[in-house]
Amino acid sequence: MAAASDTVPAAGLPPPGVTPSFTDPESIGYQIILAAVLCPVFATSICSLRLYTAHHILKRFHLDDWLIIVALIFALAFSIVNLIQLGNGAGRHLWDVPLADFNRFVKLGGIGGSLTYNLSTLFIKVSILQFYQRFPSSRSFQLAVYATIFVAVGYCIPQSISWLYHCRPIVRYWDFTIPGTCIRDEDYLASAALNVATDIIILLLPIWLAFPLRLPARQKVGVICILMAGGFVCAVSIVRLAAIVSGLRDPDITWHYVKNLVWCLVEMYVGIICACLPCLKPFFQRYFPDMFAFLNPRNYASLFSLETITHRMFSRSGTLHGEETSEGSKTLAESGEARK
Repeated sequence: MAAASDTVPAAGLPPPGVTPSFTDPESIGYQIILAAVLCPVFATSICSLRLYTAHHILKRFHLDDWLIIVALIFALAFSIVNLIQLGNGAGRHLWDVPLADFNRFVKLGGIGGSLTYNLSTLFIKVSILQFYQRFPSSRSFQLAVYATIFVAVGYCIPQSISWLYHCRPIVRYWDFTIPGTCIRDEDYLASAALNVATDIIILLLPIWLAFPLRLPARQKVGVICILMAGGFVCAVSIVRLAAIVSGLRDPDITWHYVKNLVWCLVEMYVGIICACLPCLKPFFQRYFPDMFAFLNPRNYASLFSLETITHRMFSRSGTLHGEETSEGSKTLAESGEARK
């Protein structure tokens, strides 16, 4: 293995007995390539089906449809950032990365990576929560949705611009040779924990939304599972949180951080897919009407239609559990459009 240049400083010192190399280093960068290329293929395909459903079947775009488009754009930008990071040392040991490349790695990751990841995550969450707002619900449920949005905005926006306040002076964020102070990396765990917490809330909210349904237990569980699809990304968020914790004390940043980057990519694109799945039911009802017939061969379609859900949740008096709601007529109209 060729030794690193004596005139070009490395970003870190190698362990005893290890010879650093800038020309033929060991690398696990292929993991980033796989995640940054394959995940968008699946997520973009599912998102395209959602947009097709909104445009050609429902004949209407909702706010949550536009939000998921924005989330996908930021996710694709995050993929591009991580592919560029391969040229800055991502996937190589720290001692195999020139110091100048490492500084670019930290700068691009801290500015471009934080911005695109956190904004994509935010728009995914808000899209799912706005999808819940399509259905008639009580004021207390709506307040819970808006409170969750408030919390998501409250930690995603500051995290997306964390490079502005992480270090003093700011340039110390990506150039450790400059004297100054920085926030401890452990402080980022609070944001990651809030990310998991909001995912769990998003997962559980459909139980509250579907609770008024007057359905047999089996059908009610089916409706809840359809609506909960948007929150299943919380499992990936928990795995990513564990990856962050396991790497906090590892000084080989450019090597161990690959695991975190891969899980960030997987989390974003799984979130987009999960956000789109509940919206695809009209698509499958039109083109694959018998696909889920095994759940209830005789009346699956009617039981799980938006019209039936609305009818069972929206009483003749226009109230839900004694609280006013104005969404019933709108949802009924949309379900009628979906059948045309």
